[in-house]
Amino acid sequence: MNKLLLWLVALSSLTACAGQKYRVDVGPFFARARGDVALQNAAGSLQLGQVQNDVESDLGLGETEPSPYLRGQWDRDRHRVRLHGFGIDSEGSGTLAGDYGGILAGSVVATEMEFLSIAANYGYELLRGRNHRVAVGGQLGFYSLDVEARSTPGLESVETSVLVPMPFAEVEALLGKFTLGTNLAWMTASLRDAKGIYIDLEAYARWSAAPDFDFFAGYRFVSLDAAGKATSRDFDADVDVQGFFVGAGIRF
Repeated sequence: MNKLLLWLVALSSLTACAGQKYRVDVGPFFARARGDVALQNAAGSLQLGQVQNDVESDLGLGETEPSPYLRGQWDRDRHRVRLHGFGIDSEGSGTLAGDYGGILAGSVVATEMEFLSIAANYGYELLRGRNHRVAVGGQLGFYSLDVEARSTPGLESVETSVLVPMPFAEVEALLGKFTLGTNLAWMTASLRDAKGIYIDLEAYARWSAAPDFDFFAGYRFVSLDAAGKATSRDFDADVDVQGFFVGAGIRF
């Protein structure tokens, strides 16, 4: 996905900074999308709450899609900066339960969804003990969603992107060579042409197999519940992308 190049540029910027400790992780992320999407027609006559199309059953976009999961991290004293991201590009087909823009309910459609998530967060360590670490800070998340449906009448799509500032918290359990952690960013905001609730959650386990080498596994959940305008027409999207990831990382 071309948009994933944004993440690669951001990761390069992180590793160019001067700091004490670095970490770079990579592995596959097995993501699947759930939720509902509605798009207004050109006449503006639809009640969007009554013409929702389910991403999985109506649009045929519920399959698990493998995606690269990339993360870079910088630690110094009580400070931690992390960049991580993934993108999915899935295709399917389905039968619309409700009108989707100018495509009528009951139409058979070929569909495509592109989703990109790139998040940069900063955490300041408030508490640290022998077996735990607690940090709070902020996150800046870039989320892009494009849901396209094509049928005989033509093509209709919801295409929107948003940059979301969010409060951020992280908790880790430090158990020798194992680390168990979770972090959460959450915000309700009106941004650009959309108002919504944005949630970004990650849980992970890490094993230090060698002084400079780790294995990790985890779960990621990103939820966008937003309504506004996309390509000059009203839309309503309540979509979450979630799944499990595994991989390895190096420290230097």
